[in-house]
Amino acid sequence: MQQRYLYIFEMLREETRKPGSVQWYDWKQMKQDVEAMLRQGYAQDLHEQMTVFYGLYLLKEVDSREAWNFIDFVAQKDGLIGQWAAEKLDLIVFTERWIEGGDSKTLLALLTRLGQTGYVANWQELRKMMDDKLCRMEVEGTRNGMKETGYFYCLLHAFTMIMMSEHPIEDKIRLLELFSQQWAFLRTVYSVMVRRIVSLNYTNFAQLAQYVVGGQQDFDPYLHLIHAPLKERFEELVEMGTKRESLTRALGKIEKRMNDTRQSPELDELCEVLFPEEFRNMLNQHRLPSYRELECEIDRIRGELVITQETMNRQAKEMATQLSTALKASVPINVIEQRLLIFPSAIALNVYMSLNTMLQIDAVWNAYSEGILQKILAKQQQELQLSMNITAQPGSNVNGVVQQQTNNGILPNKQLSAA
Repeated sequence: MQQRYLYIFEMLREETRKPGSVQWYDWKQMKQDVEAMLRQGYAQDLHEQMTVFYGLYLLKEVDSREAWNFIDFVAQKDGLIGQWAAEKLDLIVFTERWIEGGDSKTLLALLTRLGQTGYVANWQELRKMMDDKLCRMEVEGTRNGMKETGYFYCLLHAFTMIMMSEHPIEDKIRLLELFSQQWAFLRTVYSVMVRRIVSLNYTNFAQLAQYVVGGQQDFDPYLHLIHAPLKERFEELVEMGTKRESLTRALGKIEKRMNDTRQSPELDELCEVLFPEEFRNMLNQHRLPSYRELECEIDRIRGELVITQETMNRQAKEMATQLSTALKASVPINVIEQRLLIFPSAIALNVYMSLNTMLQIDAVWNAYSEGILQKILAKQQQELQLSMNITAQPGSNVNGVVQQQTNNGILPNKQLSAA
């Protein structure tokens, strides 16, 4: 490494000892020279000179904001920092140091930075420790004295779960960045999952549920992700002190908003990484169809009903044509009547109406048509009475005849006159 670059580390060392020693224009020149070192192949030298500062930087032992920002600038460009951190950094100690400083935003940025460097750790062991921390929150709360701890441990838990996933590094970085962007919403999901409200000043889960629909429009596309665990853990949350009626009302508001808003799958993959299997099962069990899906389903059913009605009308006309031909061929009217009454009343009435149109000038038909109609209507009343008796029995289903009449637009007790 060229001697002229050594001043960078001397000035940085002086700044960490005595904040304010380095002027703004010196910081600007130092950054330019760091980039020059990298272009000239001095990446290894840069890394070796910076390791002493990385420890101070990550463990919040740099009082100078300017020095911290400069070290952060170099860390983003140092491709070797991940390997160094894997050997030197204890993530629990690291997190607890930032808890003492109360700076969760910076912790989240640093975790994301570590993820981008390819940092590795004993993820299984770390997950066990994080699971224990989150479990303790339900009993011990999310504060240690006046310090909020739950927020920080949820961040470290998320980092651990993302980094130990089987996703390629590019996807892990994407999920880390997505987590950082959506933490305001995801902390509500974490709150329900750990059964302790995290980093929000609410005393019960009805208030938390109300919060996600109370003007937080950015949350609307992701409400299914808070709805599922709230439904799954409803009784547990009530037992913990949330009023049943209040939580029921808040859930109703969430469900209404979900029906009115297209739900986005953007965070689904991330939540399944954060809470594997358990969360997927919750989503599957308590999933509500979106309003778009409801519209599509209604359109599908309407289309099937139209096709069914068209088919029935066509078949009724074909049957009426056959009966009309039979009557003109001197088949007795009582035989025509018997053929009509073989069918359920809804079908018989449909055939009758077509037949009545075809035979308006037929004298025999006109003489008997009113009587035939009354017999069909009497059969309809019998079917309706039978369906009402069945429906009144415990455990019985809605009678198919009534449903079929409704689908066909036939109203019980409506007297139809012959044309």
